[in-house]
Amino acid sequence: MYSTINDKLNALSWAIAALLLLPFLFTKGMFFDGLTYATVARNLNDGLGSWWAPHYTSTIHPVFYEHPPFSFWLHSLFYRLFGDQVWVDRFYAYTLYGVSVLLIRRIWALLIPAAHRSWIPQLIWTVTPTVIWVHHNNMLEAPLAAATLTTTWLLIESTMKRNYFWAFLGGIALFISVGIKGPVGLFPLVVLPVFAVLFPEHRRASLSSLFAMVLSFSAVFAAFYTLEPGFKALFEGYLDRQLVPTLLGKREHHGSAWTSLLEVGKQLALPVVVLTVLALRRKKGYPLRRESLLFFIIALSATLPFFFMDRQHHYYFMPAMVYWIMGFAMLYEQAPWPWQVARKKWAVRLSYINLMAWVVAIGLSIYFSKSPMRDKGWIRTVEQLKADDVHRLGVYPLSDYWREAAMAARYGKITLEESTQSTYLLLPATQPAPVGYSEVETHKRLKKLKVYKLDTAN
Repeated sequence: MYSTINDKLNALSWAIAALLLLPFLFTKGMFFDGLTYATVARNLNDGLGSWWAPHYTSTIHPVFYEHPPFSFWLHSLFYRLFGDQVWVDRFYAYTLYGVSVLLIRRIWALLIPAAHRSWIPQLIWTVTPTVIWVHHNNMLEAPLAAATLTTTWLLIESTMKRNYFWAFLGGIALFISVGIKGPVGLFPLVVLPVFAVLFPEHRRASLSSLFAMVLSFSAVFAAFYTLEPGFKALFEGYLDRQLVPTLLGKREHHGSAWTSLLEVGKQLALPVVVLTVLALRRKKGYPLRRESLLFFIIALSATLPFFFMDRQHHYYFMPAMVYWIMGFAMLYEQAPWPWQVARKKWAVRLSYINLMAWVVAIGLSIYFSKSPMRDKGWIRTVEQLKADDVHRLGVYPLSDYWREAAMAARYGKITLEESTQSTYLLLPATQPAPVGYSEVETHKRLKKLKVYKLDTAN
């Protein structure tokens, strides 16, 4: 007896995720922001820094004000459970991927009668490039997406079930979203006002849920701010050193509105192409339904603020992608597929495809575990220096070595300091050897940098 083809497609969506995520689970090497966050979380577990004063290194952000600490706390729990293992960083991010998928499916089931087709948004969201990149690299957008999806689910659940306790929890989830990456986590505030407009049968319940959410968010924030001095100090430090300078354009300048628009367009190319193909096959358009409009408006509220910032990166838009994808998926779902398939044959074929995807994913994860994913030469050199009990490396200027500093801190607990006279120095390979230092043999793949040690005679 064959299960339905939708069951197989649901299984396929998880198999594709395994194929895209698992091969890199046990590898070293990530984007340096993700390594920085991992180091801060690891330090919390090791007793370096505290909840309200996270610590990166003694020379770079001794108190880490760059982002609120909620994700670092949660990440540190994974170290406590599993130890300081390389795979813990990606396992944490992959766990958040799983949480996000379950929330996508729950929200879909609340709004769409065909709950068994929740594989549609999951599959398209999974193959969206920025989604995989964020989870591979332990970026804060992974917990932010999970937290904002939690908020959205709780608010819709509260409204549709007339149980305002869920909205009260939604206010706490919103506070956690802000506690992961600041004001960019506030965009779920639009969910209930838009829901009230598009779903007039739930208007009164939407307003009641909104009141419960705002009340709980305000109460929790006020309690932390007035009763926890550490929270107040961290909040004010984050405002003064990171948020306000960023909004005033006094921090890093990167990208532009046009490049961001192009990036969003690239990420949305697949759902647009799918919609076009379906419409052409059907020889009829897909009318805009209110469920899709709800998610498109939420997505816009999560996307537009970044166009007005001086610093724009493609991964900033990742939490918005899930709402764009949900909106498109709800368009696809409103009509039968415009072609016929041999269901029993395809159920069998999909079973084999799912099995093959899992086998390949597990095989690749074992194969790639033998070597770093990126920056092989420097990571191997850091491991070598760690084995030689090296704890500090002098560099100049320090601002040219953020990437190396992140890898050294995460994989070797080695601090880079701005100095030209440390016992160990890290220099560009084009510079001559400093007087009184001898070159340390490093990994053969380290081409652009050299490590020098102060001669004992000096």
